[in-house]
Amino acid sequence: MAWRTLLIAVAFACAGSAWAADTREVTEVSLSSARVAQAAPSPLRPSEGMPRYATMNPPPAEEVPGAPVAAPTAKVNVAPAPPVSPAAAQAPQPRAAAARSDEQVTIAGIRPSEDTLYRLGPGDKVRVTIFNEADLSGEFAIDGQGFVRLPLVGQVQAAGQTSFSLEGRIGETFVNGGFLLNPRVSVEIVTYRPFYIIGEVAKPGEYAYVDAMTAPNAIALAGGYTERAVESTIWIRHLGESKERAMRVDETTRIRPGDVIRVERTAYWALMSILSPLISPFATTAYLLK
Repeated sequence: MAWRTLLIAVAFACAGSAWAADTREVTEVSLSSARVAQAAPSPLRPSEGMPRYATMNPPPAEEVPGAPVAAPTAKVNVAPAPPVSPAAAQAPQPRAAAARSDEQVTIAGIRPSEDTLYRLGPGDKVRVTIFNEADLSGEFAIDGQGFVRLPLVGQVQAAGQTSFSLEGRIGETFVNGGFLLNPRVSVEIVTYRPFYIIGEVAKPGEYAYVDAMTAPNAIALAGGYTERAVESTIWIRHLGESKERAMRVDETTRIRPGDVIRVERTAYWALMSILSPLISPFATTAYLLK
């Protein structure tokens, strides 16, 4: 019994020594792993603003609203403005800086009629209005030489001018004559020169022109066609032209002041007008012999 007890004690002693050695080895390994883990830098999450791997670029820094903006450090050289000569300073400046000399400005709604394109001539009557100068304003007729006679300045060339260009010419005349410093002139056409219609119409003659007149309007003023007229075509010669042109009788054919309109006969009546002098003696003789 004594030796058995001794063997059991020795066995327990050996087992305890082995368990203590294993525990000591495991503890040393755990401590070594902990030291290595503390020595190595721990990777950060992407949300913490640093790259997770060495190949990643750091994200841009977030801007803070309301943060002051740093002033530029680069030096800026400002060239001095060139000197302006007295002549250039006194020169008139354009009213619109964006305007170009090769562009035309069209202002719509100033003149609804065709006065801006119509060339004045003898027989026309215009109303000249000079603002704040009632004594110099009025209605004036253009004479046979193409002049309009105005108070103070006398004759002003009007033939061949439009209403706009005549306004400028009248203003220059008053300024150059020393009568007005800065006149504001308005010219309006009151009466146009008449047009003429001849040929196969009921009442050929001279008629007053109406603005925007067409060929059917002119035929109606002359009393309509005769029974010998060609009703589809008329011949028109504009003022200043030497040749007449055939035009259709519809709303697209416009009549101008001073036009000469001719309505020709049909071919049948034209032939009869040639043969009637030759036929009439025979007709008279046949009637007498009857």
